[in-house]
Amino acid sequence: MNRSSRSMRKLLDAVASNNEVAALDVMRATEQLKDELLRQRLLNLIHQLNQDAHDLRLARDDVQGGTIKFA
Repeated sequence: MNRSSRSMRKLLDAVASNNEVAALDVMRATEQLKDELLRQRLLNLIHQLNQDAHDLRLARDDVQGGTIKFA
């Protein structure tokens, strides 16, 4: 694996980790809300952040030798 592939994998993993940390922070804040509509919107956001993190990790795993495999 070349340097650019390693860098891309590292970047994708870092962004995925940041999404997961953000999701946890929003979840903690959401637990304190009384407004159910806002609470539901934030829970949807949390779900999307976690899904994006999962997708980024899948993309990271597809990066090999300077190319990205497409399904």
